[in-house]
Amino acid sequence: MTAPRQMDFRSLFFDPQGRISPRAFGQGFIVLTGVMLVIMTLSVVASPQVNMLQYALVFPYVCLFGKRLHDAGQSAWLWLAFLVGWGILNAVVGGILMQMMVPGASDISMEVFNAIMAPDSVDQAELSAKMEEFVRVSAVPNILGFLISTGLTGFAAYSLRSDPNSNRYGQPTSGGGRPDTRS
Repeated sequence: MTAPRQMDFRSLFFDPQGRISPRAFGQGFIVLTGVMLVIMTLSVVASPQVNMLQYALVFPYVCLFGKRLHDAGQSAWLWLAFLVGWGILNAVVGGILMQMMVPGASDISMEVFNAIMAPDSVDQAELSAKMEEFVRVSAVPNILGFLISTGLTGFAAYSLRSDPNSNRYGQPTSGGGRPDTRS
């Protein structure tokens, strides 16, 4: 019996070259999604400015998706299609969840929007309080929408068929965690 091979996180998250198996993609995807979930939670309980940390995850996500796409014989630029799909899915799912879970959220959202459009007619302290209230009441639907849309997008990338042969991105991956029996 051989010992399980340790994942090289530096290569996985910061090197856009090469290929990764569905299993390595899944492991890396769970890690990045967990970090993103922590950032989202901290932005609600600590400070909205914490949300700026999410931008540090863009390159690791690009590397992860790019190598998974390379493993399927595709260009990493196809990641943009995944990003657009995720954005649309997140907006739709988040909007549905918001209406189901927080019926008054649209009223608060309109008040904040109107205050932003006419800042001279609004007390800044009142506007800040409305924005904080909106962030608080929308936190759970936003996090659930993020998890659902991210899970579906990640599953789509995970499910891509690995190219069993060498391709322009490298040698075939081994130990993909699942046999690829589709023809």
